[in-house]
Amino acid sequence: MHLSDGILAPPVLGAGFVAAAALTAWGATGLREEETPRVAVFTAAFFCASLLHFKVPPTSVHLLLHGLLGVVLGRRALLAIPIGLALQAALLGHGGITTLGVNTTLFGLSALAGAGLYRGLGGAASRRPFWAGAAAAGLAVLVAGMLLTACLWSLGEGFKLVAQYALLAHLPVLAVEALVTGFTVEFLQRVQPALLTGSTP
Repeated sequence: MHLSDGILAPPVLGAGFVAAAALTAWGATGLREEETPRVAVFTAAFFCASLLHFKVPPTSVHLLLHGLLGVVLGRRALLAIPIGLALQAALLGHGGITTLGVNTTLFGLSALAGAGLYRGLGGAASRRPFWAGAAAAGLAVLVAGMLLTACLWSLGEGFKLVAQYALLAHLPVLAVEALVTGFTVEFLQRVQPALLTGSTP
């Protein structure tokens, strides 16, 4: 799901950093001190999720959890995502440094889409927390996959097959993410509902 260095043109990379900076600034607006630990914990979860790989021949994919970030953190997910992506690129080689802005924008917008659906389905007050969380995570992965596909498709004929496969390869991720997020949201609603009701729209 991460775009690597050396693929996108400099104007696109620059636009990605501008968009990512705007999203991050919005995510930080009005941040309260008591929110910081929650953001830090879920940033760590987002980073660690990239370590869980599974094969989708001829490649492999990994968990994303940006949908869960959107559900739990709301727009504060826009703070967790660039930090997690920067660590993934620097320490694990996932994605690139020059594409950090584009990747942050891609993940940030899709996390917001998932958060919006979660709130539309009732949010923390939902009577079906599993399905609300699962739907939010599924939408987040789908939107991220569509944005990634659009980026690759724009590179020309040579990337169109890769673009199509990139979306198909993440359909298993969508299913796994939906299950993981659904169960996590249901668990949190039972034992620590404040983590969900505290999300910032």
